[in-house]
Amino acid sequence: MQYFTPEWWEKGGEDWEPFQRFETYLVTVRGNLPMRLLELWEAHTLHDAEVKRIESRFPEGILVMVLDGWDRELQNPIRYCLSFGGVTEFDQLFPVGPDFKEELGDLGYWEIEFLNPTVEVRMLFVSGAEFRVCFKEFSFEHRVREV
Repeated sequence: MQYFTPEWWEKGGEDWEPFQRFETYLVTVRGNLPMRLLELWEAHTLHDAEVKRIESRFPEGILVMVLDGWDRELQNPIRYCLSFGGVTEFDQLFPVGPDFKEELGDLGYWEIEFLNPTVEVRMLFVSGAEFRVCFKEFSFEHRVREV
């Protein structure tokens, strides 16, 4: 994580400077990012979402991630299905120590970086676990889910 770091979050995450730096960065690269990824960032939220399934087909360069989350106002439950194509890397970093209870927990923050020719999405979970996906194509679907 470059903007929404574990250290920032451990201090309470109340400093808005990482959001401002990230939004400023996004303005400079938005023409290089998949439109659906920008739509997910701008019109939806993955904050407090839980990973329900990860499907990887690495020979085809495909990664699908299903998350149960919320709408932007955190009022209505939404199921998100994120599809990454042209995947070149998928890293999962899990914390070491007695506090990690083998669960990711809710997704706290996520960020995007353009690496030319790939895009990288990084995710930080409440457990301290981090995901990193490098890819070329992105799409997503969402629907209201029952609680």
